Amino acid sequence: MSDRTARRLAWSAFALWVVFLVASVTFELAKGGQGAAGPGSDVGFLLLVSPFAVVAVLILARHPRHPIGWILMAIGLTFTEPTAAYGEFALSRGLPGGLVSVAITAPLWALPVGLMGTVLLLRFPDGRLLSPRWRKVERLAIFAISMTVLTILVAPTDMGDVGYPQLRNPLGIEALGPVTDVLLGVILLIPVAVVASAASLVVRFRRSTQTERLQLKWLVTAGSIVAVVYLVAMPASLGSDWFGPNTPTSVKVLQNLATFSFALIPTSIGFAILKHRLYDIDVVINKALVYGALAAFITSVYVGVVVGLGSLIGTGGEPNLALSITATALIALAFQPVRERVHHLANRLVYGKRATPYEVLSEFAGRVGGSYALDDVLPRMARAIAQGTGAERAEVLLGAGGDLHPAAVWPEEAAQGAPDVVVPVIHRGQELGALAVRKPKGERLSPAEEGLVRDLAGQAGLVLRNVRLLEDLRASRQRLVAAQDEERRRIERNIHDGAQQQLVALAVNLRLARSLAEKDPRKAAEILERLQDDSQQALEDLRDLARGIYPPLLADKGLRAALEAQSRKSPVPVEVHPNGVGRYPAEAEAAVYFCVLEALQNAAKYAEATKVEVRLEPADDELRFEVTDDGRGFDPATTTPGTGLQNMRDRVEALGGSLSISSSLGEGTTLTGSIPTGRAA
Repeated sequence: MSDRTARRLAWSAFALWVVFLVASVTFELAKGGQGAAGPGSDVGFLLLVSPFAVVAVLILARHPRHPIGWILMAIGLTFTEPTAAYGEFALSRGLPGGLVSVAITAPLWALPVGLMGTVLLLRFPDGRLLSPRWRKVERLAIFAISMTVLTILVAPTDMGDVGYPQLRNPLGIEALGPVTDVLLGVILLIPVAVVASAASLVVRFRRSTQTERLQLKWLVTAGSIVAVVYLVAMPASLGSDWFGPNTPTSVKVLQNLATFSFALIPTSIGFAILKHRLYDIDVVINKALVYGALAAFITSVYVGVVVGLGSLIGTGGEPNLALSITATALIALAFQPVRERVHHLANRLVYGKRATPYEVLSEFAGRVGGSYALDDVLPRMARAIAQGTGAERAEVLLGAGGDLHPAAVWPEEAAQGAPDVVVPVIHRGQELGALAVRKPKGERLSPAEEGLVRDLAGQAGLVLRNVRLLEDLRASRQRLVAAQDEERRRIERNIHDGAQQQLVALAVNLRLARSLAEKDPRKAAEILERLQDDSQQALEDLRDLARGIYPPLLADKGLRAALEAQSRKSPVPVEVHPNGVGRYPAEAEAAVYFCVLEALQNAAKYAEATKVEVRLEPADDELRFEVTDDGRGFDPATTTPGTGLQNMRDRVEALGGSLSISSSLGEGTTLTGSIPTGRAA
């Protein structure tokens, strides 16, 4: 059967239900005060069971072949079929067919009650049985329901069960009289099937995924409320008829509550199947437990004080103002401690060992605002995520070089595996890391849990930024120490290989010249002349070495003169465009100078450039510089930056500036930087 045909059939069944409802209400109102029951209770019951058909057609309109929808529709049609209403109306007016109609509908109660307690539980929420072996339970239930209906239908007994004890069943078969009592024993199989179906629901709940578990919670909650109300109403109704004229008012209230509670079953099923992603049943259960327990506490204290003490001191059942005031005072004093204990107990029952989402958020906010070390915040964050979601593994990931690496894992011994959800942590438009969660096998994150992870990710941005800044600070310190050590080694190497060797040669030649001064004055004069040139070269090398440490020209004349002097020594033609640059703090000028010097050396060694341009752009509060070459370029995405570029970036960022590099294959390279001169000063 196609979806279109099934949908048409569903709307036809709903139209039939509407006809049934209108006919039943009409007959109930027409019979007036006559009949087995008054019209008010019967009409109220018809309206009360209306949600079965309404929810059924809503489900079938979206899922035309959903078995749960058709089960609900069958229950709705059975509850509202007009045969019983017509039978009572006909009997009250002396019309034909009344007794037969009542007899036909007498056993039909077993159909909706049996379907709700067995088939519906076995197939909820997806319409399929948990496994083929549960088909035996379903068949047992259908057999028990069918046999119960047929046996009551043909039993040769009076009609007392439906309010007419003076009338005999017109459909009864006298020959079956001796065996009907035995056959009615099959009715005991219905409770057995109900218990087995409930067990099926428990097994399904334990095996369910998170979404299916939410759906099951809706039905279990509604069924538990109905069961509790009926467990209270049934003992209270012993010795009196259900809605009978002589039933006490307090018992009628309980009976009405029990009857009205039936509407929770189809309502909860509708929420579970149609709206399970929009509502958090855990919150509903939590609130219901809290308010129910508080109501029971208030009632028990008030009744215990007013009625119990009243009977002990002999008030004679009359209202006692002093006892009422005493009960109210006791309730007021104990209300807050009891509410806190009940709320804690409800959280443990609903969330288990997990904290509620609100508790996780508030606790995390307190930890962030507390005096925890940054190294301790990330493990605590991972622990909060795991506790709030019941995750098997929770990770806090930090971004580094375009990749994410775990910075904290909870539990620490949790096995690695693909996470169920990864939520990025973004702060000021920059992705700093992510939160990853993996649930136990067979479970998935509920909407509320996923929302909790996203809320934590929103709060974690500042924390991850601080952690990244701390890591960058540590790394930059290590690089600065390494750069200083490397610079010292470079200076030592240059002195050893350059000026030191030259000075040693000068000392050797001086001794040689002195030994030849008397023996060969001419030869000694030639050596002394060479020594003069060598000493001048050694002096120039020492001056170059000193300029490499800090050029005197930079301190005396500023950036323009120092860069122009350096450009003349470059093996690649360099054009300097100072653009009216003036003097700036020494640390700012030194940073720009050495960055440009490093860029010129890279262009000469690696870029194969034929031309380099250096531009300086003075501003009110910062100094910008740019070095552009026409070399072969490179791809920044695939090329790892060298220590030279990292040293430049550390030098500039240490003064609060920024440095960027852009390049592409065959189109040269451009280095751009800026330093806030006011901050540097």
